[in-house]
Amino acid sequence: MSLNNTQNLQNSQLKAGLPAKHMQALQSGVFRLDKNSGETLATFIERFRKENDIDQNTPVTYAGRLDPMALGEMIVLVGEDCKRKDEFLGLDKTYEFEVLFGVKTDTFDMLGLITDYESYTPTKEEIFAKIEIIKNTKEFAYPPYSSKPVNGLPLFMHAKAGTLPKEMPKMYGEIHSIVLQNTRIVKIEEVVEKSLEIIKKVEGDFRQEEILKGWQDFIKEHGQEKCLIGTFEAIVSSGVYIRTLATILGGVAYKIDRKKIIPL
Repeated sequence: MSLNNTQNLQNSQLKAGLPAKHMQALQSGVFRLDKNSGETLATFIERFRKENDIDQNTPVTYAGRLDPMALGEMIVLVGEDCKRKDEFLGLDKTYEFEVLFGVKTDTFDMLGLITDYESYTPTKEEIFAKIEIIKNTKEFAYPPYSSKPVNGLPLFMHAKAGTLPKEMPKMYGEIHSIVLQNTRIVKIEEVVEKSLEIIKKVEGDFRQEEILKGWQDFIKEHGQEKCLIGTFEAIVSSGVYIRTLATILGGVAYKIDRKKIIPL
């Protein structure tokens, strides 16, 4: 896990940290780090602690979230610098993400139960039309499996209990840009198998057993069929769920990679 100290945020000069094995135990600091796909935020922070010899009495937190299936840049704060967390919230982000078209899940990504499937290959014109809709949208519904609190409980707990509100809460979001980079035709079995390997790495209660079985059954029925994957780049304001953009585009978020937190 590479360390980049972001103490000097105003002029975006990043100080490289020494490898963990050459460092004394970290006591404070603000760091720009990469989370792996398949890591929860809890396992990500625990890995950071172990690699940098940070004891459990030293507070460590993060500014901004990434889902277990997502990878990419995170801001981590240590010690007294945890009090600076608010300075790093509300920043714009750059993402590269892939959409598997024709598939829908209850989480809007691959770590979910399949809710719909249509053997569907959209044209580029149809994809461009959806992009225009996204560009002109300012409010987006939260995904059912998200941490947005409703009546004292996060939405994902309501989703598990079957008590989701009839009208989902919405977030304000600014889509500064979204571009289709390329598309490719792939065999369903090949792309789903790659996701299953990542799902198996996820620790904690994310309904993994049920989800894995659902995808394995899906492969048995549709594995030899072909599907379309589109790769996109987007620059968005804080709070925008890439999973939500994927479902508007007509599919499920197959891969999400946060490339940069701006202005870091």
